[in-house]
Amino acid sequence: MATPFFDRRLFLNSILTLLGSALILYCIRVAIAAHLPYLVATILATTLGFLEPRKGWFLALIQAGSIWIVYMFFLEHPTNSFHIELENFGLYGSMILSFVGSFVGGRLKRILDSGKSGRRKS
Repeated sequence: MATPFFDRRLFLNSILTLLGSALILYCIRVAIAAHLPYLVATILATTLGFLEPRKGWFLALIQAGSIWIVYMFFLEHPTNSFHIELENFGLYGSMILSFVGSFVGGRLKRILDSGKSGRRKS
């Protein structure tokens, strides 16, 4: 029997994704270099992929979309050209890393699960 795509676990992980997106946005705003938002985005996205190995792409889509929408429409943008470039670099890089990290986390979880099932058969 196939499980539905939208289930309780995906809903709860979506809420966790939105909280992580808020953390990424905070890091983008306070960072003096792109390293902090990239690190946070990579860690959170890898965790999302690990939590949902088959649906991590959907959570990455939520994360990337929510940070872009909130940044573009709800946050005040800086006037200094350095800060504008830094925030844009952090924003778009974090969006890309959301998908990459989710893929890596999902792949890692599937590899670990297949390793566990392989040991039980022996």
